[in-house]
Amino acid sequence: MAKVNATEDIISQDDIDSLLRINEFIEPDDENSLVEELKQAILDSGKLELDQWQTLRDHLREIELLIPHIDLIIKLKKEK
Repeated sequence: MAKVNATEDIISQDDIDSLLRINEFIEPDDENSLVEELKQAILDSGKLELDQWQTLRDHLREIELLIPHIDLIIKLKKEK
């Protein structure tokens, strides 16, 4: 068995899980995407209780704060 050099880049399970969550969020055609789940929850508003809707809104507010940063990253990558 080869010894792994400490300076080598190794992707952890947490990194993989995080990438999968990000992919689920951005995949527009996937029925399991976050956007699709939100649409279904809105169509069937009984799926969530009031406190769950409030928690969801708090999370969305956090995402809204990140949008300008995401826009900047997109702009810079397009210019590159």
